[in-house]
Amino acid sequence: VSPSAPYVELHCHSGFSFLDGASHPDELVRRALELGYPALALTDHNGLYGSMEFARNAKLNGLMPITGAELTLRGCFPKTTGPIPEIEGPHGGHHVTLLAESPAGYANLCRLLTKAHIESPREDPRLPLDTLLDPERSDGLILLTGCRRSPLAAALDSSVAEGEAFARRLVEAFGEERVF
Repeated sequence: VSPSAPYVELHCHSGFSFLDGASHPDELVRRALELGYPALALTDHNGLYGSMEFARNAKLNGLMPITGAELTLRGCFPKTTGPIPEIEGPHGGHHVTLLAESPAGYANLCRLLTKAHIESPREDPRLPLDTLLDPERSDGLILLTGCRRSPLAAALDSSVAEGEAFARRLVEAFGEERVF
C-alpha cells in the first residue's frame, strides 16, 4: 500500500475576491499550515492582488506558494446548436483557473490579466476566449476546468459531444499535460 499524496488546495480565494473570499492571504497561509498542506494556490478573481504578500509569507513559513488567478471569460462559446449563454454580472461569466508553473507562466498570466482589464469595463474584466485559447499565451500555465462556471461545464451541460469538442480545444492550446 503506497501512502496517499498530501492534499493541496488549488482554487482558493482571499478577501481580494469580493463576495467570494473573506480571509486575508496571511490567514490562508496560517490555516493551510494548521491543516498540514505542503502548498496552497491563491487564485483570486481576475488579479494577483494579494499574491506577492501571500508568496512572501508562505515561503517564510515553509509553505509552497502557487500563484494563480481565476479569470472571467467573454466571447462566443461555439457549439453546433448555438452559443453557450453568457453569465451576467461581475465575476458572472464563465471562469477558468490558471496556475503559473514557471516564470514564463507567471509572465503569461500577467499578460492575460492585463488584456482582460484593458479591454473590459473597470468593474467587470473579462478575457476573450480566443485569447485564452492562443497557444502562444499558454506556455508555463496550468488550466483547471473544475469550476462549476467553467466553459467546459457549460459545454457539457449542452451535450457530451460539445464538452469533448471544447476539451480538445483546451488541450490543443495548453497541452495534454497542463489541462485538468
